[in-house]
Amino acid sequence: MYTVEPDGAGARPWPRRRTWPWWLLIVAAVGVILAVPNLRTALTGGQAGSAGAAGGAQQNGYAPAGAATNPVQVAATGPQPTGTALPAGWTMTSAGPLGPVDREFLTKVRQAGLWEGPAGEMAQTRAGDERVKEVGRQLATDHKGLDQQVRQISAQLGVQLPNKPSDEQQGWLNEMEPQTGSTFDDIFANRLRAAHGKVFALVSQIRSGTRNELVRTFAQTAVSVVMKHMTLLESIGNVNFGALPEPAGAAAPTTKANNSTPAVPIQPDAVWAVGGLALAIGAFAAFRIFRGTRGRRRAAY
Repeated sequence: MYTVEPDGAGARPWPRRRTWPWWLLIVAAVGVILAVPNLRTALTGGQAGSAGAAGGAQQNGYAPAGAATNPVQVAATGPQPTGTALPAGWTMTSAGPLGPVDREFLTKVRQAGLWEGPAGEMAQTRAGDERVKEVGRQLATDHKGLDQQVRQISAQLGVQLPNKPSDEQQGWLNEMEPQTGSTFDDIFANRLRAAHGKVFALVSQIRSGTRNELVRTFAQTAVSVVMKHMTLLESIGNVNFGALPEPAGAAAPTTKANNSTPAVPIQPDAVWAVGGLALAIGAFAAFRIFRGTRGRRRAAY
């Protein structure tokens, strides 16, 4: 025999016909979360898509016409499709894009050989230390080989090279020419070591960032030769390291900002998802309040 509890004797189950608001609320919350990417694009006017397209264009190697461009950061490796617009000063070659910094690199290698080779030969008759003569002989031999390579590569790429050293380099040769013995040794070691340090910065930059395959291969050779020459010059034992330029960034002051932990970027999709979830929770809370108020009003009557 079934017992029927009187009204108010206990909490009655919620009628099945009223469970639809719960399911509707759950479906709405899931829909908001799934629609976050499209909703964000609609509300921002497609800015996200435009930014993605621009990023893709830069990743492919080229910036829009009129945009400020760093030559070392332009273009992709290898030959590019015909008709692709290149920034001013760039040309397309069979080995890939060739930029102003690539031409500067080839020019400086050529000019290095035009004064370091004669300096090495000069050391054979004017140096006082046998080690200086050995180093000078090695430098002259290496630069003869480099000069042959740079002229061949430049001819392939259509780059015109100078036939004489720069005014500064010619001044160093003029400074060494009347000297002999230890005086010549000091000038030779320090002038050549400082010059190799300067060109090494450019050669390293080209090796890591050039978009031209021929230039990249030659830069790899140049990096090895310059490193070898710096080591040889330092082996003479009279290089004044205090007179060399300080490495860029080594003297940067340490500040609180530099030591602070980098901020974690906020993901837009996460913000929209949290916002949608908060909206769903707010709607659920409002529904519960409304339902409780209506129940109390019915009980009062």
